[in-house]
Amino acid sequence: MRSPLRHSLSRRDFLKATAGAAGSSLLAGTLVHPLSTWGNTVPYDRTLRDRLWMWGHDAGSLKNSYGIGTRGGDILPGEAIQYMGIPNVCMVRFTGTPRPPFDDYAKQFAHARRLTWSFVDGDRSLTTEQKRQLALDLATKLPNLVGLDMDDFFLGDAVPKAADGEAQAHLSVTQVEEIHRELRTRSRPLDLSIVLYSQQLHPAIQRHLDLVDNVYFWTWRARDLEKLADNFAAYRKIAPAKPTLLGIYMWDFGEKKPISLEMMEHQCRLGLQWLTQGEIEGLIFHCTPLCDMNLEAVAWAKDWIARHANDVVRA
Repeated sequence: MRSPLRHSLSRRDFLKATAGAAGSSLLAGTLVHPLSTWGNTVPYDRTLRDRLWMWGHDAGSLKNSYGIGTRGGDILPGEAIQYMGIPNVCMVRFTGTPRPPFDDYAKQFAHARRLTWSFVDGDRSLTTEQKRQLALDLATKLPNLVGLDMDDFFLGDAVPKAADGEAQAHLSVTQVEEIHRELRTRSRPLDLSIVLYSQQLHPAIQRHLDLVDNVYFWTWRARDLEKLADNFAAYRKIAPAKPTLLGIYMWDFGEKKPISLEMMEHQCRLGLQWLTQGEIEGLIFHCTPLCDMNLEAVAWAKDWIARHANDVVRA
């Protein structure tokens, strides 16, 4: 099938094209960030399974919300990733649970290949700085904790409101730069990743995106998945080479209803295609509490993963 991104500059091509320019800048005394040194601190292998992630929320966090109802939703994140056959998990405390300290709770992730932890999220009981320090403390104890996440980072459609032209966000460009510098200069470097929605593709977001290691690209409303290829191409005009993971919703949270199997197949097919082409680094399935709620989309995704897990997506 012809790629919908065939006219755009792929990340792989971009890195080749900029390698010489980066070297020239260093020789000229200008500090640059070689993109090839950024990204996942535990390198991926060649298979699809190793590049699969799951969005982790605490057990019970979705009960009677977003139109889902109260049946099920009690599965723990560590159990959910085993059920789905997914090795990696992004743990996001959007309801404020689990409560710190996290040491006992985090034991369920001992089998995970890679784990990330949020410090920008829906928890309003702690400050961003408190959550960052808790995540950093956890990283000293968990060798598979490879990065920190900034969930729902941009505000609204991200259109700048202030005179400085910065996109509306939970943290300023300067703050993100400082946090990224701290994470990358630790004795064991950690990635910094950011959530971006397809409705936030304003050019101003580039200043924040330039400072993170990975972008998680999401489509909030299932009806907008029909424009996924076009929206992703528009994103690549803003961030041509940024390591990116494609978010796969298994429920239409935007419309508070089940997502169709047609849209599940559409986003997974494009995701696998883009992985093979080097346009993205992985897929993130959303989310762990859905795994025991008897949803058709979850069953479909579990079967799709089983069928394609050993597909080779990199040479």
